[in-house]
Amino acid sequence: LVEAAPRVLGQFPDVKFVMAGTGSMEEDIKKRAEELGVARNFVFTGYISNEDRDRLYKVADLCVFPSLYEPFGIVALEAMAAGTPVVVSKAGGLAEVVRHGETGITVYPGDAESLALGIIHTLEHPEWARMRADAAYEIAAEEYNWEHIAVQTRAVYEETLAEAKVGEW
Repeated sequence: LVEAAPRVLGQFPDVKFVMAGTGSMEEDIKKRAEELGVARNFVFTGYISNEDRDRLYKVADLCVFPSLYEPFGIVALEAMAAGTPVVVSKAGGLAEVVRHGETGITVYPGDAESLALGIIHTLEHPEWARMRADAAYEIAAEEYNWEHIAVQTRAVYEETLAEAKVGEW
């Protein structure tokens, strides 16, 4: 994201990037933002509560998840459930949760140019971003609610039991 920032700021100089959370790379990321001259456009929050995260989703123009590895796309689902447009890398679970052009924008993992283009496209076309966010909200509500997940989980157990023919071991 920091590497994509100069390209984004070239077209949208007032963008503020809010990076929430902590990790072992935090100081390196801050240093790189300084080196690239974009640090003034970044806010590093450190750890935030779920309530603060949800408030950020509500006021953000978009949420960006440029993960290199993501086992499940829960972060994207949280943003989608909040009605926030998303730009995500095609990494692991993110690519399974976000449908490119339909519920968000997917970009190439580790590719700052691709990420910048996804962000710029979303900012340039707020009406399309809103349409994708609305579709994403519907998917999050219909496919990723606990009732639906429970039905799917039960079906997996039933299928597994039927295949194993319990009692014949």
